[in-house]
Amino acid sequence: MSSEEKKKYLGIIEDLLKERSGKGEYDVIFALSGGKDSSYGLYKLKKEYPFLNILAVQFDNAFISDTAVANAKKMCEIVGCDYFKLTMEEKLLCDTFRKAAESTNAYSKFARYRASDICNTCISIIKQKLIEQAIIHKAPFIVFAFTSGQAPNPIIDLQVNFIKWSRDIFEKQLQNIGVEDKDESFLLKNEIIKSISKDTTPIMLHPMCLWDYNEDKIIKTLVKIGWEPPKISDSNSTNCLLNSFACYNHIKKYEIHPYAFDIAGLVRSGDMTQEEGLEKLHKELSKPLMEMAAKKLNLELE
Repeated sequence: MSSEEKKKYLGIIEDLLKERSGKGEYDVIFALSGGKDSSYGLYKLKKEYPFLNILAVQFDNAFISDTAVANAKKMCEIVGCDYFKLTMEEKLLCDTFRKAAESTNAYSKFARYRASDICNTCISIIKQKLIEQAIIHKAPFIVFAFTSGQAPNPIIDLQVNFIKWSRDIFEKQLQNIGVEDKDESFLLKNEIIKSISKDTTPIMLHPMCLWDYNEDKIIKTLVKIGWEPPKISDSNSTNCLLNSFACYNHIKKYEIHPYAFDIAGLVRSGDMTQEEGLEKLHKELSKPLMEMAAKKLNLELE
């Protein structure tokens, strides 16, 4: 995307935020992992648009680091927004991630290029539950801190039919890995869907893919305001203790790194050099993290 196109999209986003904010309990439901990208995304969003009333939702997927939780709470204090920790039964999550690791056909080929089966499952849960929160709180916007490699489309208007379709798709994907989510723990609840009207569907925004992205500068900015660097040794995640195993599992099954698509997008956009991208892709995965995750998921490492 050219700089002119980015500027155009940022103008559209600003107009939308000004036009639709102030009408619900919250203006934005923000996906906050506590990692560098989402922490910076929240900080910059509030800095650029200080009028926004934000609810930051952190999903505890049973593998989130203590530092990520502390960082998420700290960032909410810094920007002045509400914090909500979304929790689920740990055994249910571990069983689901184990089944995702053992699967090979749950997601489309394109989805497997973009992320591991474990990460596709996790992010799908987050999306379902953030849409749910947006509808409950009558928030007109959902914001993710996806980079240009993760989300090339910065504005997605979530129509009712699309919300229903995406829920049905994810339900089938869960069934493909052997999970029957009868309690709708992971899925957007049908009862909530029935309450949606054409005028209350949220818009999903990805402003991070429009902002200049430099990993070193992002971390320096965050550390300066009080964000704590992670104590986990993972080249691709600053919040999730499951990520190294998810990468290992994906490479073992499909012989491609699950971050290759994302990093290629950052290289093409000029936000990362080819050398930096290759270094991240070829960095050795953390064996202690893989062993810890495998044990928790009751799986063997080869």
